[in-house]
Amino acid sequence: MSHLERRQKDKEEIKQRILEAARKIAANEGWHALTIRKIADEIEYTPPIVYEHFENKEDLIHEIIDAGFSKLGKEFSVARQSETDSRKLLILMSLIHWDFAFNNVELYQLMFSLERPAHNEEMLAIGRLIEGTFLDLTNNNKELIHELIFNWMCLMQGAISIVMKNPSLPHQKGKNPRDLYMNMISRFIDSL
Repeated sequence: MSHLERRQKDKEEIKQRILEAARKIAANEGWHALTIRKIADEIEYTPPIVYEHFENKEDLIHEIIDAGFSKLGKEFSVARQSETDSRKLLILMSLIHWDFAFNNVELYQLMFSLERPAHNEEMLAIGRLIEGTFLDLTNNNKELIHELIFNWMCLMQGAISIVMKNPSLPHQKGKNPRDLYMNMISRFIDSL
C-alpha cells in the first residue's frame, strides 16, 4: 500500500469514527446535545480534525441522514426484488420501516424530524419505489396514489412516534406494539 493510499485509508477511518461518535453521543444525550467539541473529545482528537472532514455540525448531520435513507432504501429495494405481490410488498415495507425505526431510534428520529434538511436523492428514490408499489395496487390510478401514500405514511410514522414516546400505553398491556401496528397496516391495505 502506497503512502497516499494509506493516508486516504486513515482519513476514511477517522471520518467513520467521527460519524460513530456522533451517533453514540446522540444515543446518550440526544441530537440537540451534539457538538463538534464533544465529537472530538469522544474520538480523542482536536476539533480541527473533525472540521477536516465536515464543514460544520449540520454537514455532519446531513451525511448521517443521507446514510440512514440509503440504508432504508436498500432494504426497501431488496424487498422489492424479493416480493412481486404489491400487497405483500407494502406489508413487508411497513415491517421494514418499523424495524428500522426501533433498531435505529436516534437515527430514525433525526431522519424524520421536522427540522431535518430538505429531501435528498436517497429519500426521493425511496419515494419513487413507494409510488410504484401504490401504482400497482391502484391499477395505475395516479390521482389516488398520493393520498394513499400520505395515509400510509401517517399511519406508520404516527404509530411509531406514539410507541417511541409512550412504550407502555395502558390499552397495549400484554400486546406487542409491533403486532398492533401490523394489524393496523393490514387493515389499511385490505381497504384499498
